[in-house]
Amino acid sequence: MKNLLLIICISNLFIANAYSFGHADFVELDANSPVEDMSTDHLVSYPSKTGELNSNIHMRNFTSRDQQKVNLANQILLEIINSEEFKDRVLNFTFKGEKQFNDNQGKTNQQIYDHLMTGSEVLMPGSAGTMNFDLTLYKSKNPWSKVKGYTKPDTMRIWINKKFFRKSSWKPRDVAANMMHEWIHKMGYTHDYKYNQDRQYTVPYAIGYILNDIAQELGYE
Repeated sequence: MKNLLLIICISNLFIANAYSFGHADFVELDANSPVEDMSTDHLVSYPSKTGELNSNIHMRNFTSRDQQKVNLANQILLEIINSEEFKDRVLNFTFKGEKQFNDNQGKTNQQIYDHLMTGSEVLMPGSAGTMNFDLTLYKSKNPWSKVKGYTKPDTMRIWINKKFFRKSSWKPRDVAANMMHEWIHKMGYTHDYKYNQDRQYTVPYAIGYILNDIAQELGYE
């Protein structure tokens, strides 16, 4: 009987920790910039004179080496998003046998592409022509976390998990794809929180995969 009670107690402790770990990524914020801070004053947009998208990146908690990785990722991202190959793959993307994305907000592929190319985020509608990235590198309290990055709808901030970012196997193209995924959330597109077989066809996931695929084909690490 004592052994049974011990097993039950250990099981309950594990479940409690698992539950708290499930939320740990979303409360691990740096002390100086709480998620409630919705200010975008530090993000300055410079519309491109060429008609192509450019970017503005603000980084927190990144070392100089980390910053180099982000800058390489940014170069990859900008080259690809402004390319004809990217446009072609977005316009011809299919889901369930039709040219469409899952959770597409009633928009056609062309409308989604055109919208993304404006660069006007939901919280920064006047930032046409610029992709704004407000990045924070964080350490999750959960050592088994599989969350690579996340954001919230009421802030421009994007959190990137240090555990993945600093892995040698997580190449600049992977960072670029993750940045694209999270930025697309800033443009107002969503996906289910929990995994399902159709989630990979949503705008954030699918276009992140498109960017990574093109980057690999171009020979980027």
